Amino acid sequence: MTCAQGVFLAGLALILLAVGAFGAVMLRAAARSDGGAYPTRSLFWRLVRSPAERTEYHRWAFYLHRLTGVLVFGFLALHLSDVALYSFGPSAYANVHRLYGTAVLRVFECGLLFAILFHTLNGLRLILVDLADLGVLGARRLLEAVALLTAVLGIAGSTIILGPVIS
Repeated sequence: MTCAQGVFLAGLALILLAVGAFGAVMLRAAARSDGGAYPTRSLFWRLVRSPAERTEYHRWAFYLHRLTGVLVFGFLALHLSDVALYSFGPSAYANVHRLYGTAVLRVFECGLLFAILFHTLNGLRLILVDLADLGVLGARRLLEAVALLTAVLGIAGSTIILGPVIS
């Protein structure tokens, strides 16, 4: 492993640690405030209420939107630093980019794809909800469409990303 690869992997580990810490802080704050969407025994009963009296899914979407935003921002910072390696020479850049071909980083790229898809589609959903004033039921249907599109497109993209490793 080269020095550039070590620095890249250390940066990736720091970003993943920061995202995990942000998620833990966010869930703790949700539990302390208005009884947010945190996992408890009563979560199932909160989820099966009618859409008119429940905003649980929207709350989870809000938390996931924030978490994916931090993840995408962290990867963007890491990506800018790995592209900047080209200024130190093409070999340093090529050494780091060899890591992207490994199975472990391809799995991380699949996770990043799901994060980007959800964050983008949910952001568009939020714009639609605000502009069209869809109400709770319309917003929930859009959220279900976002979840379905994220899953379908994420699985399709992940098969392409993981293709060279699997075959």
